[in-house]
Amino acid sequence: MEIVIQLTNMPIAGKSHLPVSRAAGAWVEFRGVVRGEENGQPISALEYEVYPKMAEREIRRLLEALAVKYPCLAARVIHRTGIIPVGETAIYVGVAGRHRAEALALVAEFMDRLKQDVPIWKRRALPADPAGDDVSRVIPPVTKPGHAHGAFHKSLDEAMAEIDACCRPLPPVRASLEASFGRVLREIVYASEDLPAHDLSSRDGYAILAEDSSESFRIVDTIHAGDWKPRSLQPGEAVRLATGAALPCGSLRVVMQENTERSGDSVRILKGDASLNVRKRGEDMQAGQLLVQLGERLGAGKLALLATAGCAQPLVSPRLRVAHFTTGDELVSPERTPESGQIRDSNSILIRGLLRRWPGDVFQAHLPEEFARAKAEIENHKSEIDQADLVLVSGGASVGDKDFTRQLLESLGFEVVFSQVNLRPGKPLIFAVNGSRVAFGLPGNPLSHFVCFHFGVAAAMARLSGQAVPTFLRGRLAARLFDAACPRETLWPARLDWNGGSPRLHPLAWASSGDVTCLADANALIRLPANCAPLDAEAELDFLPTANMLGG
Repeated sequence: MEIVIQLTNMPIAGKSHLPVSRAAGAWVEFRGVVRGEENGQPISALEYEVYPKMAEREIRRLLEALAVKYPCLAARVIHRTGIIPVGETAIYVGVAGRHRAEALALVAEFMDRLKQDVPIWKRRALPADPAGDDVSRVIPPVTKPGHAHGAFHKSLDEAMAEIDACCRPLPPVRASLEASFGRVLREIVYASEDLPAHDLSSRDGYAILAEDSSESFRIVDTIHAGDWKPRSLQPGEAVRLATGAALPCGSLRVVMQENTERSGDSVRILKGDASLNVRKRGEDMQAGQLLVQLGERLGAGKLALLATAGCAQPLVSPRLRVAHFTTGDELVSPERTPESGQIRDSNSILIRGLLRRWPGDVFQAHLPEEFARAKAEIENHKSEIDQADLVLVSGGASVGDKDFTRQLLESLGFEVVFSQVNLRPGKPLIFAVNGSRVAFGLPGNPLSHFVCFHFGVAAAMARLSGQAVPTFLRGRLAARLFDAACPRETLWPARLDWNGGSPRLHPLAWASSGDVTCLADANALIRLPANCAPLDAEAELDFLPTANMLGG
């Protein structure tokens, strides 16, 4: 079968011509036209993105496979990319066959499989212009395929802004203090009462009137911690107190037991002490005082404070549910000895370790490196995926023959926001959303994984949890950083330490995005601008700390 394929950002002509032989008995045409609504809402246009070379290859391969089943003579496919206004043709398919049945069948099956098998994606629907103006005046002009306004290729700043804009905090839940460890507080907690609630003794000893200068005192009562025995004291009277016991009245001081001598029901002061040895009511906190702010992560200290204040069921972020899939037929488990062409899987443990900062449930599985089989395997884990707040796919995010992560996410109902970041390492990063759910297609190399996790996945998880997203800080290089000029920004792995309270960045050596050796010491990422010249020690740069995300 003779095949002609054309990808264009120009309007598709009203008439097309096929290379038809005299043997043809039918010529079937299909035109997919952009209609005026999407999901029940009026629109002005649709935007499509394409990987041109890969799309042409897959279209040709699909047509050749179908020609075996339906022996037609010729086919022509024209697909428009970029922004296509309502009423204009998005795709044209023409097929010449000896008989109409086979030509019709080939066109029908081709259209069914086009969306599944070919990397051409519906980017978004543009809303209808409320003023009713001509769509050409409200839609930016297309430049070249795959690079229209709102294209999927983003700068680092744009990618981080998209993630921040698309992620919203998940609904909070009430949880026990024990279950709240590591979660984000989603309310402001105030003190409901003074703490201490009464004046308390800070020592084991004897309470006497603050101005009483007697040397010997009659013991009139004993009060232990937890007792409540209010009474007044007269000069020459004392009350035996344990540490933490509530004072029986005001205007008292406590003489430490070590500075006294007791005989029966009387006690004598041996050594003077200017200290009151009293914890005053409300000196730790006062009723109405702010204790823990909204958005704080609850560690042991903050949980102890909440317990003290009686906040036993704080409002916190929910446990995040994560579904993580690895891809790659070359991967074997760390326990196995790789055969020729195989490597041990490091991404599974890397991701699991990075996710430990967020309390949640992680499901992990491996997918075969073939789309139809991977899609079938996904069906076996439908419940885990449907319940997941975050879906991660390791590998398959680029444009190779077996890179199908984007198609896989779209088949799961996710809408791709962007598919590349102008960054090294970590360029082929896919970010997609489905309502409140978020998905990332991570490049398969471990260092790219590490980089993309910290500026992308960590930011999304912080937003889902209701926490402030990680931000870049300023620090100085501790050593010279030499790198060949790169047209993309770079996030360079580094070891961060604090010298005299100032952040110092030690650049780590790495050979490629597949180099895992530098991750043993990396706790920061240095941000290098595009085409950056070598930098001397003491140069000041932005960096993203990562140690706190690892629980360090």
